[in-house]
Amino acid sequence: MIEETIEYTGQRKAFGQSILDNQVVHFRLAELETKVELLRSLVYRAVEDYINGADVTLLASMAKLTAGRLLREVTDGCLQYWGGMGYMTESEISRMYRDGRLTSIGGGADEVMLGIIAKGMGILPGQRKNH
Repeated sequence: MIEETIEYTGQRKAFGQSILDNQVVHFRLAELETKVELLRSLVYRAVEDYINGADVTLLASMAKLTAGRLLREVTDGCLQYWGGMGYMTESEISRMYRDGRLTSIGGGADEVMLGIIAKGMGILPGQRKNH
């Protein structure tokens, strides 16, 4: 989505310059790309730990939670730069925006992932030991 948005905004003109030439646009796309790379690092760490026999329930839940939320953020951010064209049902970005929502539902609701993470951290009510 980010790459397609870069290509599209590089070609789309407004006020005599490409949309991509606006600082707010290229900075936002850079920020989104950075967040994707952070998530990729978390996934790679979880996979490496899994291969080495570790229980990766906590890391996998963190990755699933982050993936769903980041997908919504990326699709929403990118769709904004497509303007009306992005809202058309036949556009790929519109489909991604609509279908991406399933990640946080079908893969385990955000609240379920948060419960698993809180449990793994030992911070659920009744889990904490008095110090």
